[in-house]
Amino acid sequence: MPKVFVEPIGLTLTIDEQDNLLDGLMRAQIDIPTDCAGQRRILTTSQLTHGAAHPAVSTRHVQLEPPTLADKRSDLERLDAGLGGVEVPLHVLEELPATLRHGKWKVTATLYGKRVIDVHPGEKDRECYGAAVDIGTSKVIVYLFDLRRGALIDQEAVENPQMRYGEDVISRIAHAAQNHETALLAAAVREGINANLRALYERQDVHPNHVCDMTVVGNTAMHHLALGLSPVGLGQAPFAPAAAEPLTLRASELGIDMNPDGGVHFPPPIAGFVGSDALAVVAATHLVDVKKPSMAIDIGTNTEIALARDGRVTVTSCASGPAFEGYQIRNGMKAVAGAIERVRIDDEGVPVELATITGADPIGICGSGVVDLLAGLVRARVVDKSGRMNAEHPRVRKGEEGYEYLVTTGPHGEIVFTQHDVRSLQLAKGAIHAGWELLMDSLEVPLEELDTVFIAGAFGNYLDLAAAQYLGLFPPVETDRVAFVGNAAGVGAQMALIDVRARTRMAKVRDRIEFLDLATDKRFLEVFSGRLGFEGD
Repeated sequence: MPKVFVEPIGLTLTIDEQDNLLDGLMRAQIDIPTDCAGQRRILTTSQLTHGAAHPAVSTRHVQLEPPTLADKRSDLERLDAGLGGVEVPLHVLEELPATLRHGKWKVTATLYGKRVIDVHPGEKDRECYGAAVDIGTSKVIVYLFDLRRGALIDQEAVENPQMRYGEDVISRIAHAAQNHETALLAAAVREGINANLRALYERQDVHPNHVCDMTVVGNTAMHHLALGLSPVGLGQAPFAPAAAEPLTLRASELGIDMNPDGGVHFPPPIAGFVGSDALAVVAATHLVDVKKPSMAIDIGTNTEIALARDGRVTVTSCASGPAFEGYQIRNGMKAVAGAIERVRIDDEGVPVELATITGADPIGICGSGVVDLLAGLVRARVVDKSGRMNAEHPRVRKGEEGYEYLVTTGPHGEIVFTQHDVRSLQLAKGAIHAGWELLMDSLEVPLEELDTVFIAGAFGNYLDLAAAQYLGLFPPVETDRVAFVGNAAGVGAQMALIDVRARTRMAKVRDRIEFLDLATDKRFLEVFSGRLGFEGD
């Protein structure tokens, strides 16, 4: 069969193999196994900070004059005059007569902007909480805040209930479009938010009516589905979103279990496949304000990369697929107990150290373990620079899907790493590498001038940096120029929650951000093809 030689790294593939790789990059739908049991390890923390409190919610103490024969104004008119012109929802108005008289016309009002969301008798401030929400493709995280102090009280996370409709963004868009079930997917993710809230309420003894504000970030598909907007425009070129403006709704409009007239704020997505979570990362890492060229990378099924230079910020997204999250891998799995998360391969190509999550017996390999394993096999030349397995190695054998490498044996049988697994990872790492390389080329940032690389997100947080750089996932800068910042998107959501002014700043930043569309960039396929292999030592 004829061969194709792809410059510059000497990647030798048959035409069929190259077609399969490129076909995988362009696939409209990804098939992922969903039968991995166990609770996923979900990263909720970050090394970044959210700033000082200046919430959208405020309280006002007012002393009103009681009605007299000479002053027969309504209770509503008196409250409106005392607060300087406000909107009073029906549920507040229903309780207003009793509240005013019980408090002898001295009351405390809680306001969301100009909307009264609670009135109670006397001058005692009630508790006032807010929630920052990060909706990921695989998880939903809620951070509970005391809005007056701007202090994080607690946090909770669950797997995204939408996963039963597909574990990747594209399959959920397709499901919503083909089955007209946008409302069903919206209800699922809202239930994930509410499940987190209920756990927090019970643990912290908080009444839902005292949660008055919420901010929500996520990729553009998650943003749309949480709002109940059809994502059909995201499923085909030119990938136009249904809405890309800041939106603030009442909680009752979304069925969120909090004060029904509290606000739920959605910062704007940047583009069809670069969401408000990427905007939150830009805000949390202060990329707009950096003095030297800096980059932020958040690797997932869809990888977002942002690069800043001289106040200019450009972002892109890569269809990196789920391989680095443990999916599309023969014995890959999510990060649950028993997943191999660390592997050390010796110079002879033998695994001499294995570490699993919680120390349980090995049952599969999660994303960080996959990176360690592949880097070790390339170093030991069990996998060559083109990605081909060495059939002569004693741990490589012919399996059901071609050559496979025996990693170990667990309680459920052998755990192997296949030639197909290598190709899936090449596809993902080639897309990511091409993404940051083209961004640097577009902003004319040479490697030596790149000051800081922020690695955000759960996958990046658990990676071995040396292994990831060896494979070409991240720019090969010195260790002290790399900052693992954890869930930076969550911090951006927190910033917008506790400081209402941050919402305006984020919207202005979004309008300044430029988008590099790899789908239409003529350089992408050439650079991508040239980064599929492993340069090695």
